[in-house]
Amino acid sequence: MGTEERKKREKEQRRNQIIDAAEKIIFSKGLEQSTMDEIAEEAELSKGTLYLYFKNKNELYLAITKRGSTILNNQLAKIFATSHQHTGIELIRMIGQLYLDFVREHPNYFNAFIYYESLNNVEELEESEFAQTCEKHREEALNYMIRALQIGMQDGTIQDNYDPKELALVIWASTKGITTVTHMRSLGHHLEMIDEMEISVESLFESFLNLVGTGVATEEAREKGLTGSHNIETN
Repeated sequence: MGTEERKKREKEQRRNQIIDAAEKIIFSKGLEQSTMDEIAEEAELSKGTLYLYFKNKNELYLAITKRGSTILNNQLAKIFATSHQHTGIELIRMIGQLYLDFVREHPNYFNAFIYYESLNNVEELEESEFAQTCEKHREEALNYMIRALQIGMQDGTIQDNYDPKELALVIWASTKGITTVTHMRSLGHHLEMIDEMEISVESLFESFLNLVGTGVATEEAREKGLTGSHNIETN
């Protein structure tokens, strides 16, 4: 291994060490209550060294967001690695279920996603390599949804009178809303309306997936019962 390659690897290891420390502090205390001093101490580095890698706490949180979006997109890629085994309508349901599972398993990364989407400083976003990667990942995730719809339109399980890009945006936005409700409940937020209706999050999400499935599915797919979760087998 050459000197330059070794230095590059060591720099990446140090960067990941800092992100690991930042996750531990921020995930336990929250972004606003966390400080760069605490992160430096957790990483066992000087504060000066920390600033050599990240200019501020917000950039560090964007690095965490990037890590979370990488995990999510890798899981989406696994679904599409076996896309030939599923119909388009099944892929849509699998994507929706994946988002719900991700929110449940990685609530702190979902918090980071919400933070990223709330940013409105265009200059800051354009200057951040982490923000640019997050945006690239978001586009990739949306493209997976578009691809699933296109597969369904080709295999006859999804109506072909929709614009797949427009429909993907509608489903993506709706999925985000439902997963946000799920996330809020997991954090202990009290949603009185849902409590009064005695509706579980699982039932709510299942109804949403069924609604999307039956809404975009062709009549033939509905008659064959291809819109339900019981028809999907994953490896």
